[in-house]
Order: sequence, then C-alpha cells, then structure tokens
Amino acid sequence: MTINTHQSTAKTNLFRSLPSLLPALLLAPFLAFTSPAHSQVTVKPDGQWRSLTTAGLTVNSGNIRSTAFNLGLDGVRATESSKWSALGQLLYTDSAGQRTGERALVSSQYNGDIEPWRTSFAFVQAAGLTDRPANTRDRVTSSTGLGAHLLRRPGEFWDVWAGISVASERYVRPVDFNGVQRRHLTDTGLVLAQEANLRLSPSTTLRQKLVLLPSLSQNGLLRTEFDGQVSVAVSERISLSTGLSVRHTTRPAQGLRRTDLTLVTGLSLRYD
Repeated sequence: MTINTHQSTAKTNLFRSLPSLLPALLLAPFLAFTSPAHSQVTVKPDGQWRSLTTAGLTVNSGNIRSTAFNLGLDGVRATESSKWSALGQLLYTDSAGQRTGERALVSSQYNGDIEPWRTSFAFVQAAGLTDRPANTRDRVTSSTGLGAHLLRRPGEFWDVWAGISVASERYVRPVDFNGVQRRHLTDTGLVLAQEANLRLSPSTTLRQKLVLLPSLSQNGLLRTEFDGQVSVAVSERISLSTGLSVRHTTRPAQGLRRTDLTLVTGLSLRYD
C-alpha cells in the first residue's frame, strides 16, 4: 500500500522545489503540538519485522511540464543484541520530456552486538544501485567491519562504523581513471559512516545518514552519500516527511557534475 502526495525533486537547484514544500512548512508547527511521535519505522527488540512506506507524486503541465515520483520501503527486525535492516528506494523525474532522474536502490545491513559490552557491534552490508542519468548502469557493493553505539534508547539511536568495502560498477559513459577511459571498475576501499534517529519534539523526528567511501585502489576517488529526513506525525501511523539526498563523486563522467541533490516531500505509512 502506498500513499501519494505532493512531491518535489531538484537536482543541483533546490529553489525550484520550494513551492511544493509550503504545505509541509505551514503544517509542521501545528502538527508538532497535536500529534504523537510515530513518524519513523518502529524499532522494538522482539524479533518481529516492522516497516515504513513513503511515497510522493507530482505532475506539472502548462508552461512547465514535469513529473516526479518516489517510493521508499524501510524495514527493521531487532532483538536485544542485533538489528537487521532492509531498504528499497525508487526515484523517477523528468522535465520537459527529458529524463533527469531514474534511481533504484536495494540495501540490507545486519548489526550484531559484541558481548559482553553491548556498546560495540560487527556488521555486514550489501547493496545494489542503478542510476543511469548519474552515469551508473549498475553498482553492487558489500562491506563489513566494526561499529559503536553512541546513543541507544527507546525511539532514538546514533551509531558509527568503519570497515572494508568491495564494489563492482558499470558506467553508462566511460569515466577517466588516470588517463584510461573505463566502463567498468572493481574497487576496494574503506567505508566510514554514521547514522542517527533523533526525536526533535514529541511528534517530530530527524533521521540522517552520512557515508564516506574512499578508494584504496584508485588514487583520488571518493564517494560521499548523505540522506536526511524530517518527519512530522499526522496520526499514529501516518506522517508528513521532507527528505534531502546528496550524492558526490570526485570522478564524474565528462559533462556531468560531481554532486547531485534531491529534495523530496511525501507521506509515510507505518506498519507494525
């Protein structure tokens, strides 16, 4: 089940997205004092899967013809000593008949606490991505390492982790690596990351994740990924959300910018 609402997506120009954000900005102060805090996927240490679906759609015609659609599914299964998360995202945008966004992502990560301290954990993670407008035909990554819980209490957490990552990537257009044009790259690198889910008010939560992926085999290659979302609860199961996604690479294909920005608003439906 998905819920559609006004959504706005902008790449490298956030100001075009401001009109569609007005409903969220106007409603947020009121909802913050009238709704309970249930705006993120529920995490309970009982071994049961719980999920959150987020969706948005905007269609413009007339002087400006554009379409933007996003769909996301976030699932978590937690116990007293582990957490298994799964994520799926789909984003499509076009403007004046030109496709400007077509990204699909699936990812899963398992964290297992290291006994007896329970403040540190080991993790394994796998992900697959396609984003042709950003020159990624497909990318498959796997990583493993160690992390620490900086904050861990009901409804809130803040984790940091580091490890080794292996990625296999195919490009739509060749990318220059030290004078060699390549359409495929298998790369070994580091993964340095932090993720937090924080309660800003009784009904408003902030979730953000920052990942740095420096290459160990390609000099000067660094990928940076940031995802942030503010959610305001409308009811026990439904919330209004606004999210920002940033993708940066130091080695873009010729004619492409190094940084992509995506700003999205939508509605979220929580399943318990």
